[in-house]
Amino acid sequence: MILERHFTITDLPQPLSIRAALQHWLIPRKWQHELRVQRSILVNNTYQPFNHLVHDSDQIDLTLNLQLPQQHYLPAAQVNFTVVYEDSDLLIINKPAGIKTHPNVPQETQTLFNQVRTYLNKQPLMIHRLDKLTSGLIMVGKNPLVIPILERQLAQKTMQRQYLAVTAYQAQVPKQGSIIAPIGRRDLHSTRRCLDSQGLFAQTDYRILQHNRRYALVQLNLKTGRTHQIRLHLQKIGLPILGDPLYGNEPAARLYLHAMKLTYQIPFTAKQRQVETLAPSEFYHLTT
Repeated sequence: MILERHFTITDLPQPLSIRAALQHWLIPRKWQHELRVQRSILVNNTYQPFNHLVHDSDQIDLTLNLQLPQQHYLPAAQVNFTVVYEDSDLLIINKPAGIKTHPNVPQETQTLFNQVRTYLNKQPLMIHRLDKLTSGLIMVGKNPLVIPILERQLAQKTMQRQYLAVTAYQAQVPKQGSIIAPIGRRDLHSTRRCLDSQGLFAQTDYRILQHNRRYALVQLNLKTGRTHQIRLHLQKIGLPILGDPLYGNEPAARLYLHAMKLTYQIPFTAKQRQVETLAPSEFYHLTT
């Protein structure tokens, strides 16, 4: 597959070598190697050695000839999501609660992935996932060139994800704080996770925005992205999420957890983009 990118440099912190600029843009090392070997990065229409300095206003042309793994999943019969933001690189959608992000077997057609396959009329590239029961913003790649860049933003925690939850209210719980508790699998055959001192490091920052005697509206910022992290961490401090069938104690029509905001660095720039959507109105009504 031939991947190309043509752009004018803006917002460099200072003149950088080509090698340093590629690292600044989070281009994978393997791709940097291919650009050098294939001599397929041009600066102002000319190939330059990797120690050559580039500046704002320089024109960059990248061409990569890569073998990429192919996913083959079926399209869905209909689309049931709202597009919040879209450009030539990616799609950010508002996932409804109650739908899986990705199929487990090729025959499935009812997941969000299948719906995006229908919307784009091609195989999408999922950047991250949400639990089936969680609603809100999820990022989908359209251009393979930006996938490792956005994945590295996730890994380096420069991509920020903010959630809202409706939880039980406990007056003794501090109004804000940071929950640090490692998470592991309960067992090999279960979808449940547990707090485990030998598990993976996990951190969630929280702030109670409003509350009544029964429920609280809690804003959450993920510092790590472990499976069921928010649900386990809120249970740990005595604020289980309303409607959580695994870690809660009060049934409801849905799990009251919504991914409301995504902040990321636009590929090949130093600019940040923030995309957000309101939580369903009942999140606010329940906590006033």
